[in-house]
Amino acid sequence: MFLKGECADFPDSWSDRMWGPDDLPNQRTQYELRRAAVRICEACPVSAECLAFGIMVRDQYGIYGGLPLRARRQVLKTAREAGFRFDPNDPTSERRLARYIRENPEIVAAAREKECKRRKTEQRNARQQRWRATTRSTAKAQASTAARSSQDTLF
Repeated sequence: MFLKGECADFPDSWSDRMWGPDDLPNQRTQYELRRAAVRICEACPVSAECLAFGIMVRDQYGIYGGLPLRARRQVLKTAREAGFRFDPNDPTSERRLARYIRENPEIVAAAREKECKRRKTEQRNARQQRWRATTRSTAKAQASTAARSSQDTLF
């Protein structure tokens, strides 16, 4: 029996935006679409097979089995550490990896958690950089204004 994924009947335009490259101009929209994609993948009956496929083809973009690229790499790393032999030329590797993922759902959860923490750290660092840039530019403007006013009083 062949199972279809939850996304199999989606229009291509949906799939491209939800599971495709990170190139939407509005980051908030991109984030919401990716979250929707992850939720759909979590309920999918073939998410392990999809994740294994994404790992095997080494796709650099999008969501496979509910995980982005870095999290997929983490799953493969964990599987290798547990003794899984990864050979992209072996036709049975994808099936064996899917079975391993299905039997060990905790590695997917751990990879998802690690990716979530990484994204939060990345967002916090970006906020701090924006704040520092704003503070520096404000401080420079105040310093130059103070310097001009002190020069005016001297002469």
